Amino acid sequence: MANNAIMTYMKQETEVWLSIAKEDYKNMQAMKESQSLRGAVLFAQQCVEKILKAYITEYGTQPPKKIHHLEKLIEDTNLNIEEIGSPALHELSKAYGWARYPDLSKSHFNSMSQIGPLLSIAEKVYPWVLSKFKTA
Repeated sequence: MANNAIMTYMKQETEVWLSIAKEDYKNMQAMKESQSLRGAVLFAQQCVEKILKAYITEYGTQPPKKIHHLEKLIEDTNLNIEEIGSPALHELSKAYGWARYPDLSKSHFNSMSQIGPLLSIAEKVYPWVLSKFKTA
């Protein structure tokens, strides 16, 4: 089981989402450490997207939407993002678009101080959503 410390039973698809979200979170941290700015932003958005989709898969009534807009996905969770200060998910969604294009990533991701606020969104949201999974 991908996250047996969280739940003793969950949907198999949820386990897949959680496993990939965890991998993306670790990749974000590794990219941050190695100063791969574009990659860190890319994986920051992806770990948040996948943890939200894991939550929707486990507790929602519909499968998660095949979108990358974090601000829309958080709505589908019915979680109260105000609990962690309402981080700017729309900024991380926008940055994900920039990260996929060389010209945009070059102009937007020039320094760690520039991407730090984006990474901090993922560093808040990922563990917070993970903590919302019910324990057995």
